[in-house]
Amino acid sequence: MEFGYTTLALRSMFGTNNGIAGQVLVGFGTGADRRIAPSAAKLFCTEMVGRVADLAVQVHGGAGYMKEIPVERIYRDVRLLRLYEGTSGIQRLIIGSGLVRAALATP
Repeated sequence: MEFGYTTLALRSMFGTNNGIAGQVLVGFGTGADRRIAPSAAKLFCTEMVGRVADLAVQVHGGAGYMKEIPVERIYRDVRLLRLYEGTSGIQRLIIGSGLVRAALATP
C-alpha cells in the first residue's frame, strides 16, 4: 500500500467538500445566508482542489509537468478556479466584512 496516505488524504478532502456544499445549498435555498457561506464554500473548495491537484502532480513527479500527462492540464485548469467568481483574496474580504457586519448588528 504505497500510496495509502495519499489515498486517505484525497478521500478526506473529497468528503469535506461534499459536506460544505450541502450545508451552503440549504442555507442559500432558505435565504438564511446568501453571502458569507457561499463565499466560504467557494474559498475552501477551490483551495482544497488546488491542494489535490498539487498532490497529484507531486505523485507523478517530474512527469506531472509534461503536457502528455492529464495531471498537467488539471493542475493548470484548477488554478483558474481560484479566479472565477472572485479571487480567493476577494472571497476572504467578503467573508470578513460579512462577519463584522453580522457582529455589529447583534445587540
